[in-house]
Amino acid sequence: MFVNLTVMDVVGRQEAPVFTWNPVEQMWVQERGGAAKPPPAPHDIHAIQTWFLDTEDNEWIQTVLGPMGRQLAAQWRGAYRVPDAAISRETTTAKKRSPLPILLGAVVLIALVGGVAIAAPGLMNPNATPAPSGPIAASNVPGPSGSADPTADPSPDPTPDPTVAPATPVPATPRPRPAGPSYTLKNGTVVTYTGPVTATRNATLPASFSVSLANGRAGSGAFGIFLNDPVTVSNRRAVNGTLDGNGRILLQIPTNVQPGVYQLLFSYAGETAQITTVTVR
Repeated sequence: MFVNLTVMDVVGRQEAPVFTWNPVEQMWVQERGGAAKPPPAPHDIHAIQTWFLDTEDNEWIQTVLGPMGRQLAAQWRGAYRVPDAAISRETTTAKKRSPLPILLGAVVLIALVGGVAIAAPGLMNPNATPAPSGPIAASNVPGPSGSADPTADPSPDPTPDPTVAPATPVPATPRPRPAGPSYTLKNGTVVTYTGPVTATRNATLPASFSVSLANGRAGSGAFGIFLNDPVTVSNRRAVNGTLDGNGRILLQIPTNVQPGVYQLLFSYAGETAQITTVTVR
């Protein structure tokens, strides 16, 4: 039987592990390579970045974005960036000069100026009478508007304004919860999935969600979903958007994956959780 030794050599070679940092889920996504422990969290956790392991030096080295990193950057339309270059900072600080010589010089200068000021009248006019050092008594002469009446009553204290009681807030009317699988976040927010649980391969899944806060009002803000294959990372698909004024969102997530059962996860208010499963046929 003919055996292609070149193919066997490529197959037997261990491919270096490559990981891409997903800033939305705050986790590493393995691009390629065998089973390996991911690198520690990067310094810039809000940037998309790809690292590979140099097996010779056993060192993680940053490289260009992998396929998953480029896909995330295209989906988020620049909402996240590549990490900035390192900024060199000066570690040495200038030594602080002691203020003692300056203070001593100021004291000497004040003493010299004070002595000259005291001696100046005597030098200019020897017969001048020195000014009295004690306090001068005020004369009992009325001012232009007459003397002040010591018996006049002081002005009364202003009457404080009455305190207005705060208005009692009107509780929000709770909104009816739509039907479908739901998940309650730590802050009491309820996320409900109202879309289908089956999808056709090489099409899209119309994933619709409804978000209701703990006080019954509609949720708002960014919302992301993931069609996740727990076995193969390459089959993962992600889409994000923004909730409308009613706390709802409809996202078309691609289903160009292998047929099977996938986890449907959402990311909202700093939490990521699975809400249901979707079967792709």
